[in-house]
Amino acid sequence: MHSQDSSTGQVAIAQLKSNQPHKWFMRSILQRTRALKCLLRGMQIITALSLGSVAAAQSDLVMNGSSVYSDLGKDQFAAALYLETLQKNPSIVHSMQGQKRLEVRVLNNYSKRRWFNLWMQSISINNSRETFSKSAQDLITLMQAAKSAPQKGDFIEYLSSPDQGTSMRFNGTELVADLPAEVFGLLLNTWIGAIPPTTSFKDEILGKEHNPAAVELLETVVTDPQRVTLAASWTLPPEPVVVAKVKPKAAIEKNLKAKAKAKATVPAKPKVTPAPLENKLPEAATAVAAIAAVTTKPAVAKQQSAAAKPTAASDNFKNSDLPKTTAEATVASNDAEDEVDFSITEALAMRDYTPLVVQQIYKKISYPSRAIDRGYEGTVRMAIVVSKSGVLENVTVAQESKHSILNKAAIKATERAAPFPELPAALNTDHFEITVPITFKLK
Repeated sequence: MHSQDSSTGQVAIAQLKSNQPHKWFMRSILQRTRALKCLLRGMQIITALSLGSVAAAQSDLVMNGSSVYSDLGKDQFAAALYLETLQKNPSIVHSMQGQKRLEVRVLNNYSKRRWFNLWMQSISINNSRETFSKSAQDLITLMQAAKSAPQKGDFIEYLSSPDQGTSMRFNGTELVADLPAEVFGLLLNTWIGAIPPTTSFKDEILGKEHNPAAVELLETVVTDPQRVTLAASWTLPPEPVVVAKVKPKAAIEKNLKAKAKAKATVPAKPKVTPAPLENKLPEAATAVAAIAAVTTKPAVAKQQSAAAKPTAASDNFKNSDLPKTTAEATVASNDAEDEVDFSITEALAMRDYTPLVVQQIYKKISYPSRAIDRGYEGTVRMAIVVSKSGVLENVTVAQESKHSILNKAAIKATERAAPFPELPAALNTDHFEITVPITFKLK
C-alpha cells in the first residue's frame, strides 16, 4: 500500500515537472502580449499628443494678412495667411521654420478642372521646373483629395508644420497629411511670389495693406452643414461589397434540364386574336407621355439648380446665399461631374506651356508714356483661350486695374504676342485657357 502511494506521488511530481516548461512558455507569451499592447497604446498616445500639439500650435497663429481673389467681376474666394509672427518680407516668410497656414473661403462655385488649372498655372509661373517636377505627384494628390469640386461656402486649409510637413483640410476634415514641406512652399508662392494674382493681393497677404472686406468674408461666411458631412464621409471606410454565390456548373445544368422538362409538359395555350390597331393607340400614347414626363424632370431640376447658383458675387456675401440643395445634388449639378483624372504628364505639360505664353506676352508689353507721366501703376489679369494650333481665340480682361489706359495696353500686348506655340499633345485638349497677370510698376 505504501509503495503504491509512493509510486503515485512520483508520477504526479513527474507530470508537474513536465508541465512547467509549458506554463513558462504560456507565461512568456502573455507577458509579450501585454508588452505589445502597452507599446501600441503608447504609440497611440504619442500620435494623439503630436496631432494635438500641431493643432494647438496652428490655433496660436496670427493672421498675417488677407485678400480677395476676383475674376471677371466676381469675388471667387477670400484668402488669408497665418504665421507665428507678423512678417511683411516674402523671403523671410518662406524661410520661417514654424507653423504656417493658408486659408481659402470659396465664394463662387468651381469645377474640378477650373480649380486645378487655377492653382497649377499659378504654380507654373512662380516656381522653377525642377522644383515643380519634384512635387508634381504630391500636388496632384493634394488637388484630387477632395471628391467634390469647391462650392460656394467651402472652407479649405493648407497647413505647414516642421514635424508633419504639408497637410490639407476640407470643411474641417483632414484629407491629406505628411506631404513634403516643399509642397506648401509652392502653394505659398502663388500668393506672394514674383507673379501673384495682383500686386495688391500680394501686399494684402503680406500685411502691407489692409482689406477689411476680406476679413469680414472669412469671419462671417459659414459652410453648409451638408458639405461638412459630405467631406467627413470621404474618410470613412468603403462599404462591404456583397458578392453573389455562383452555383456549380452541374447544378446549373440540372436546373436547366428540369425547367425544360416542366415546359414540355405544359399544355399549349389557345391562340388569342389580336385587338384592332385603334384599340392599342391610347396605350402607346400613354407610354410616350410617361416617357416624356420622366425625361423632362432632369431639365426642371437643372433649371432649379441653375437658379440656386449665384448670379453675381458681391462684397455683401451672406450665409443666406448658400445653395439650398442637398450636398449630393450640388455636386452632381455643378461639376457635371467632370470626373477628370489629372496625370503627372499633363501637369508637366501645363508647367512647360504656361510660362511660354506668359513670356511671349511680356515681351510685347509697352508701358504707355501717358501712364508713366501720371504715375499710373496696377495689375491687369488677362484670361485668354489658345487653340490647339496656337491661335488666340479669345482675350478677356479678368480683372481690371484702376486705369483704363493700362487695361488697353495689356490687351494690345496679348494680341500682338499671338500666335502662340501649338498645344502639347499631353494636354489632351483643343482649347487651353490661361490666366496671365500683367503688372505695370514704375521703378
